[in-house]
Amino acid sequence: MLEVKNLTKIYQSKNGVQTRALDGVTLRFPERGMVFLLGKSGSGKSTLLNVCGGLDDPTSGEIVVKGRSSKKFSQSDFDSYRNTYVGFIFQEYNILNEFTVEENIALALELQGKPKDKKAIADLLEQVDLKGFAKRKPNTLSGGQKQRIAIARALVKSPEIIMADEPTGALDSATGKQVFDTLKKLSEDKLVIVVSHDREFAELYADRIIELKDGKILTDVTKTEHKQQPLSENIDVIGDVLCVKRGANLDDAEFAKIREFLGKAEGDVIIAGGERDVTNFKKVSRITENGAKEVFDSTDESRVPVREYTKEESRFIRSKLPLKHAARIGVSGLKTKPVRLFFTILLCLIAFTLFGLLSTLSFYDSAATFKQTLRDSDAEYITVAEQYKIHVKSYQNGELEYEYDMFSMVQFSEEALTQLRAKYGEGVFGAAQVRMQLPVRSTSSSYWIAEIDSIAYLPEGHALRSRINGQYPTAKDEICISSYMAQVICESTLVDETGKTVELGSTQDVLGKTLSINGTKYKVVGILDSGAIDPKYEVLKNDDTTKNGSLVYTYQQELSDGLHLLAFLSTDGVQELSRQFGYAYGGKEAMNYDRRGQLFFEGTTDEKEGDMMQHGNAYYAPVSLLGENGYIPLADNADGIVVSVSRVCDALRNELWAEQMEIENLPYEERTETHEARLAALYDLSNQIEIVTRDQKETLDGEGNFIYTPYTAEEREAAFKAMLTKAEQVFGDITLEANFAPYDERNQMRLDAPEKYVVRGVFIPEQIYSSEAEVVYLPDAKVDAFWALQKQSLEWYEETSTAYKGETNGLYNKLYLPFDRSDAMVNTLWEMYENETYDENDARFYIMDSRVQEIAMVDSVVETLSKVFLYVGLGFALFAILLFSNFISVSISQKRKEIGILRAVGARSLDVFKIFFAESFTIAAICTALSVIACTVLCRVLNTSIGASIGASLFVFGFGSIAILIGIAILTAIIATFLPVWNAAKKKPVESIRAL
Repeated sequence: MLEVKNLTKIYQSKNGVQTRALDGVTLRFPERGMVFLLGKSGSGKSTLLNVCGGLDDPTSGEIVVKGRSSKKFSQSDFDSYRNTYVGFIFQEYNILNEFTVEENIALALELQGKPKDKKAIADLLEQVDLKGFAKRKPNTLSGGQKQRIAIARALVKSPEIIMADEPTGALDSATGKQVFDTLKKLSEDKLVIVVSHDREFAELYADRIIELKDGKILTDVTKTEHKQQPLSENIDVIGDVLCVKRGANLDDAEFAKIREFLGKAEGDVIIAGGERDVTNFKKVSRITENGAKEVFDSTDESRVPVREYTKEESRFIRSKLPLKHAARIGVSGLKTKPVRLFFTILLCLIAFTLFGLLSTLSFYDSAATFKQTLRDSDAEYITVAEQYKIHVKSYQNGELEYEYDMFSMVQFSEEALTQLRAKYGEGVFGAAQVRMQLPVRSTSSSYWIAEIDSIAYLPEGHALRSRINGQYPTAKDEICISSYMAQVICESTLVDETGKTVELGSTQDVLGKTLSINGTKYKVVGILDSGAIDPKYEVLKNDDTTKNGSLVYTYQQELSDGLHLLAFLSTDGVQELSRQFGYAYGGKEAMNYDRRGQLFFEGTTDEKEGDMMQHGNAYYAPVSLLGENGYIPLADNADGIVVSVSRVCDALRNELWAEQMEIENLPYEERTETHEARLAALYDLSNQIEIVTRDQKETLDGEGNFIYTPYTAEEREAAFKAMLTKAEQVFGDITLEANFAPYDERNQMRLDAPEKYVVRGVFIPEQIYSSEAEVVYLPDAKVDAFWALQKQSLEWYEETSTAYKGETNGLYNKLYLPFDRSDAMVNTLWEMYENETYDENDARFYIMDSRVQEIAMVDSVVETLSKVFLYVGLGFALFAILLFSNFISVSISQKRKEIGILRAVGARSLDVFKIFFAESFTIAAICTALSVIACTVLCRVLNTSIGASIGASLFVFGFGSIAILIGIAILTAIIATFLPVWNAAKKKPVESIRAL
């Protein structure tokens, strides 16, 4: 019934950057069954659902509905297709609050031109366990009940397709299960397509799972059953599960088969015989009553039946929204929501005042405002950063398709800070942005933020060291926190590493305490006086973000600008945390993950020859990206390669397992003491490898409980070297060599003969098994040669370039500059703020301080308004119409939810037009009478309050501006009401849906 062919959807932002939400997707859906669309945010699953449902149109490709191609569809045809065949269910329910439950469900019938069928609605309500709820309003229902109302609305018109976008995202797990149970039952005779993040529910309910990534189909699997395979008369096996028949009398041969099965197990083996345990195991393992195992195998779409449809079977029903409903929805905001009406009119009146404000912008002085704002602030330091530009070129089939710039933050080394101190003063210090939680159970107060947002090192002799109560950290497990953080700890409940509450009397008591922060223990040896906090924020101590959201945001910005959320460490401590958070190595933005190859180790030990372990696909990059200290050197060979610790461990593990299995498969009577000793050595080496490849180390506390903490880079390196020493004791001399060849993944073939390389070193990825660990660093010249060969086989690829040469030992990504309010310093900051050009290294400094960001926002507003002012020259009448169109658009925006719901159900743009035509003239009449007065008052308020707050006069409003506003109001009240209503009615459905 439903098929998509080569769907592509490209979104383009205002700055010209294109995003391929769908990239050549082709699918054929069955007539019935439950299909899950999985994938991370941004993978394209919701876009695919929207295109399939006719809410959005593809950039290219087509959908085929009952033999009808979307290439011939108008927008009205898409609406009618949705009205006829599709029932939508959304995460946020999307039911009309002004209507009763019965009216919400009946709406889907009435759009099809059918009368309200109260009996059918009552039957549906009983089917979804909501009998007796027909006259209830949605605001009296729970989330689960609202979702079931949405399901009933989707079902009342008997659609052949149900599309559900995150239907349980706003529900608890129990209610979510009820919803999926309902959808599963419906899928017995309908096609149900579900977008979800929940793989567990997908594997439990789906008949088919389609996973997307970057707009492409990553996997497409269908649920099938694998039958048991007999090993003997009494023993069956299915996958990694061994089944012994009840009451079986096993002979020696069968016991031998069991031992062989156990020997092949890669982990622990659990043998259960109790009926309850076996039943539970079968349920978890998806083993059916007939002994088959439910698994997902690759979908064979050739088995999805294709049928021909008659013209009558594929006929669409055009929507017909009753006029009474249109008027009710349109006027409902005026009748039942006077506050919304007030603010709608207020926003429209503000739009009229923009013209008057624009006429005064020639008096605005950005430089004076900037300098005066900084001088009037209480800032001790101004935070700045440096970013560099990376140019990206995207190619399709070897032809440049588009190009754009992306930006990355420069990482500063201690050497770079020395040079910056010579320019900006000795008080300069660097910080690395992190996100570390203090070990406290905090209150709901917005005033106490239990978080470290940056770490820093203060060099000896720095002025701030004199403000430390206690001492500055000298060991990497010592920390100096701010006085604000000490207050946070005292006002909250401090928890030690065992989970026990620590009693504190004052901030002084925090000194000497051990804090477990992000799994690492730090002893507090100092508290730095981070300065006073403006008393205006005291109100947040007994308030939350829902009441003072704007104040909370400003407060958090000021804390981050100052020293309050900073923690100070020793040089070793900063080095270790910077590595953890990815600041210790620079330049990896040049990595291109289109570059793929195949890596396999060969003849790793002096006793073995031939392929030992093929590692499959690998990414390759130039070894220069790692820098001199970016890996552990193993061999002095400039033409060698660098691989991850995990790849070497996997290769050694595979070899020792092969030998281990040979010994373990020997009959016990043939084993000798030499065999047992060799087996023990292999076990010992295997344990050493497991230690190296764990992401966390485990230790015991005083009470015998395991504590898991991340490895430091030094600990990981020491463990790896110890493992290599042990491997040489077990295997003798080890030659770490590997073969590598570029690989064409699309055509599944190598692009060149494999070439043997010595492993010159290994690097330690942030996570032992991750995409970073799959990178192989080759000699730079080889990378260029391989890439020139490989890109000929790629349909799409990108190439990045930058003139910036990153420091490989960078630790900090933002700077604190001491601010003395001198003219020289203020002028220096102004030059930095004003400069938007990049130097010969494609880099430039910019100011991070929130006070400057506020000035930038004012500048941006002024610049935007100035551009609008230019359009006045096109004609007074045209400008007036556009302003009042904006007025009406504000009112229309209040109905976005209703528009989205109606379009999803199947309403056409003509139905939307009916709704707003009733409302637009009512609002226009009110606004015309009040526009001159409201504009005058608002301009005076803005001229006084905004001008005073930024230390400069921004608006000068005179009689000429008032006269122009009166003329605009009169003119637009007559002729301009139609335009925004027409635009709203012609919008694509997805634009309204996204507004929900």
